[in-house]
Amino acid sequence: MTSSDKNSIETKTETETGVWQLFDSLLHMLIGPVVSIVLFLMMALTFADVVGRYVFSAPITGALELTEFSMAIVIFLGLALLSTEEGHVTVDLFDSITPKGVKKAQTVIVNIASAVIMGVISWQLWVKAAETSVYGDMTEFLRMPLAPLIYFMSIMSGIASFVMVFVMFKSSKMEK
Repeated sequence: MTSSDKNSIETKTETETGVWQLFDSLLHMLIGPVVSIVLFLMMALTFADVVGRYVFSAPITGALELTEFSMAIVIFLGLALLSTEEGHVTVDLFDSITPKGVKKAQTVIVNIASAVIMGVISWQLWVKAAETSVYGDMTEFLRMPLAPLIYFMSIMSGIASFVMVFVMFKSSKMEK
């Protein structure tokens, strides 16, 4: 391998890494603060509802619905961030005795399966959102439409699926 071949391979790898880091940084810059704000608002709402309920005997109407919406937003936004870091829950019972070649194959298979499953979840959420939109389903107390939230959950699941695919390629290239 000549020096120029080696440099072109390094440049390509550095460029791919740079693009991934840019995407990862952008995702964290956009989503991270939103997750933090929604989580804080959910906490403040719960605190105010508890104080209103037990001190003034006047709970906040629709607090449960707003909390449920907030939880869905936090979970599905966080899913994309978690996927960038391969931060999902894992069980490593046999990792100490598993050969390296099998570990690499296992990582690829698990990432592919995760991406496919998340893609199916995204698709099914989209179908459910369309049905919900047609029927005009709303929350009980605040009368908030459910379809936009379910579409959001579908989109974020789709983004997480694509992120899992990119993470798989990134980690498989780094393991070589």
